[in-house]
Amino acid sequence: MHRKKIFIGSSSEELTLANRAKDILEKDFDVTIWNDNVWDTAVFRINHNFLADLLKASLRFDFGILIGSQDDKVEIRGQEVMKPRDNVLFELGLFTGRLGTSKCAFIIDKEIDLLSDFKGISLARYDNSDLNSFDEAVLQCGEMFSDSREDEINFFPSATLASVYFENFVKPVCTYIINNGLVSESIHYDKCNINIIVPNKINEDVNLQFQQIKKRMNTKDVSIDYAGRARNFTVEAKAENGILEIIDFPTIIKGINHSISNLLPGEFNKYSDGYDSILDRELRRFITTLKKLVLKNGFDEIINVKRESEVKLTL
Repeated sequence: MHRKKIFIGSSSEELTLANRAKDILEKDFDVTIWNDNVWDTAVFRINHNFLADLLKASLRFDFGILIGSQDDKVEIRGQEVMKPRDNVLFELGLFTGRLGTSKCAFIIDKEIDLLSDFKGISLARYDNSDLNSFDEAVLQCGEMFSDSREDEINFFPSATLASVYFENFVKPVCTYIINNGLVSESIHYDKCNINIIVPNKINEDVNLQFQQIKKRMNTKDVSIDYAGRARNFTVEAKAENGILEIIDFPTIIKGINHSISNLLPGEFNKYSDGYDSILDRELRRFITTLKKLVLKNGFDEIINVKRESEVKLTL
């Protein structure tokens, strides 16, 4: 089962709390603290720009938790007050802006007064003299993240691309087949299955990528006319039990790669563990959205959405 990733940020003085939060959450999530120095999970790396590393982190993780403690004394309107470290507030704004308010939480000392700008951000208060209250705050954040939907709106177009693909290909083809069946090599088929193959990675030329997949199967191309527009797709040359197997590869997913390329800092815009993890997450969101649309429209008995690795085993 896929484990979602959480980033925890704090001041240097509150690393003990950050580690405590990690111990609580890592049963259900992959958790990384800002100062982790294991190469595979490190957020800040040697000879790297801190801001660039933070930008990468905000794209690599599914959720963010920032811990606000009484670190700095400032004067506001003639009164001295305690507030969180500036870098913690900056990271909170960055992660909230990148991930959305429902995927970012601020665990904050109850003695700290927050500006009205923080309204709308998920806040969990704790008593600095009571560690149990901190644990409860962490658990609240974990529950919120566990209930978070996979396909919420974000900077990436995966959900939108899935909707466009559904409206322009899946829905017309399913409607046509249900109403008319399909003719292949002069044989009329009343029943058809549509196997949508979602790759494990996205090549520069997705059309060529699909052709390579088709070469591993015995297939041919078929075209139908629906609402005055031709829809082209591939079928397996050999139908079994009177059911024609249709295969399609959503080349529209190339838009995900374009989005990542534009959002990631230049030196991170390449195939790497971080890049691959972001791409995998967005492909999963594409699949989740597509499956929900298929179910909502009653096409679930016709449509099978599969990752390329699954197809190798089953087709």
